[in-house]
Amino acid sequence: MADQATSNITASVFLDEVKSKMNGICDYTPKDGNDKWVFAEVATSNSATDLFDVNDSYFGSSTAVATADKVMWLAIKSLTTSSTEGVGISFDAGNSAYNDIDTLFISAGEMLIVKVPNCTVADLHVRSCRLDGDGIPDNQGTSTPTVHAAAILDDVA
Repeated sequence: MADQATSNITASVFLDEVKSKMNGICDYTPKDGNDKWVFAEVATSNSATDLFDVNDSYFGSSTAVATADKVMWLAIKSLTTSSTEGVGISFDAGNSAYNDIDTLFISAGEMLIVKVPNCTVADLHVRSCRLDGDGIPDNQGTSTPTVHAAAILDDVA
């Protein structure tokens, strides 16, 4: 089907002496005309920010995104170049805090690709965090790193 989301992922794993690779994909094929593309450039803040909101419209349409729309496939990339700026991502309407167990993090130049079909637009939040010297979140951020987000949403309206 046209308008498919595709990705190829490669990870180098294990110690140098036994280095190996894992390869995989994270693709999504729209199931019907209600699965639509949306894109946003979002400046995060030190409080939870909606990644998409009702001010965003679907590609090629004036139809606005709704808070009940479901996130079928998501790619989110951090545009920051600072090694001390990170972005927390929450899929359960959480506050994306640096110390929440279920917050996922990306740092400078990193990208996350996921399928979260039980997550709605209202559930999807981002928040800045500070990273320590090892790239681990150690506090809420004070900067506003920008992210690009592309998604296929199920327009449930």
